[in-house]
Amino acid sequence: MAQFVYFATLLVLCGTPGKSLETTTSPQQQNTDAAKDLCEKSTFSHGFPGIPGSNGMPGMPGIPGPQGPQGRDGAKGQTGEMGSQGMLGPKGERGKEGPHGKSGPPGMMGIKGEQGLMGNQGIKGDKGESVRSPSSAVPQTNWKQCVWKNVNDDEDNGKIKDCLFNKLHSDTAIKLSFQGMMRVVGDSKCNRWFFKFNGNECSGPMTIDAVVYNSWSSSAMGTTNLQHHRSFEGYCENIPQGTVRVELWVGQCPSGTLGDAYTGYLSVSRIMIEEVYRPQS
Repeated sequence: MAQFVYFATLLVLCGTPGKSLETTTSPQQQNTDAAKDLCEKSTFSHGFPGIPGSNGMPGMPGIPGPQGPQGRDGAKGQTGEMGSQGMLGPKGERGKEGPHGKSGPPGMMGIKGEQGLMGNQGIKGDKGESVRSPSSAVPQTNWKQCVWKNVNDDEDNGKIKDCLFNKLHSDTAIKLSFQGMMRVVGDSKCNRWFFKFNGNECSGPMTIDAVVYNSWSSSAMGTTNLQHHRSFEGYCENIPQGTVRVELWVGQCPSGTLGDAYTGYLSVSRIMIEEVYRPQS
């Protein structure tokens, strides 16, 4: 290929045989003259060997071929013989103590032991001082009742009964109650039963009383006469020590018309008096 290019170049430079090359004044004049001499020499000889051409550029690497298949696994080798046992190593350090485990369930109760011997009797202690009971101590038996039985007490506005009582202490109270029959006759009539202490009603803390009001009409059925057993009671403070006159009275209600009152009827009436401790503050 290089020789072909070389001879083609000579033909271009030498032209047709018998014709001389044109001279020029271009910078390539020297190269042209050398080629002319070469043409003239080639006319009378077999020609000169061509100038070897320059090596071409290396071609681009080809595309890598595909990966070949994986080869088969080699045969397993034989197990080697067991080596001799090595020497015993030194003893290691003691490890740290582990955490305590959870407490187990309580054990069963043990068998009861035998009763021990009785100890010696201790030395008798000194006799204590006598202590007097306070003056405010109230005997549980300081009470009294006044009992009577009348066919009928027709008092409407006045004292019905009185009863004397010996009060032992000044800082105590009196519990007072009445048990018996009370009635009021008359349409829209009202009567009040109450206690007095030495002529005055209780003021510590309030009066001890009861009212009976009757609103039965007597125009069609005649006189209404309802006999009922009734009771009322209360406590009175601020009563001095000594003899106390307890009185049962009947009178008019704070509002309303005084009626025809009766106290007691074919039955026992009672006034019960008892000295008790004063109430809590």
